[in-house]
Amino acid sequence: MSQANLDLFLAEARKDLALSDKLRAAKSHEELLNLATEHGHKLCKATVIRHHLHRLAGRSDAELEELSENLYNDDFGSVFLGKLI
Repeated sequence: MSQANLDLFLAEARKDLALSDKLRAAKSHEELLNLATEHGHKLCKATVIRHHLHRLAGRSDAELEELSENLYNDDFGSVFLGKLI
């Protein structure tokens, strides 16, 4: 349920192209949590939200304004994995 568990799941996703694609297709925290559970990772929603917000904080003003109302939906999975995989 910690950041360490999330890090393990994301590391697995970076190595597994099929899992990476599924994660990039996730459109919500709940979808990401379900995907992690399907792959044997126990995560808590607070850790996932905290990680998401941390990754969003690193985006430029222009990128955040472009996301606007869709801040949690557009490019959700890519926020977790990063653009460079």
